Amino acid sequence: MPSVFSASRYAAMYRKFMGPLAGPVELLINNSGTYTGYNTTAHVTKYQESDLVPGGSIQLGDLKVIILAEDLDAFGITKMGLADRINIDGLSYAIVNWDNYTRSVGENTIAVEVAVRGGGVAVIASINVYR
Repeated sequence: MPSVFSASRYAAMYRKFMGPLAGPVELLINNSGTYTGYNTTAHVTKYQESDLVPGGSIQLGDLKVIILAEDLDAFGITKMGLADRINIDGLSYAIVNWDNYTRSVGENTIAVEVAVRGGGVAVIASINVYR
């Protein structure tokens, strides 16, 4: 029986948790001005005022996007940066912060928490990749 604190147990818990709460998103990786789009699911919520840290990078109105590490691994995505985008509900958001530590067990990343900002016109991918 796996330990209560095992990475495999936490990964299973996150898969179960994310199932009904996750919605479709498109991860867009910038390739010198064109984008490769990866369609997956993520749990998207708004940050609350209590989540803000004075002088921190998160602002009221930003969104929190939780993506399973196994989905990112399937696409070969290790990190997204400022030039990349995430399309959510037909709107485009810029990456503000990429956190692959908060939802980890030891050296095993279970999920990545991404702070995004924007909500402009959706970015159109030059190439789409589906899982």
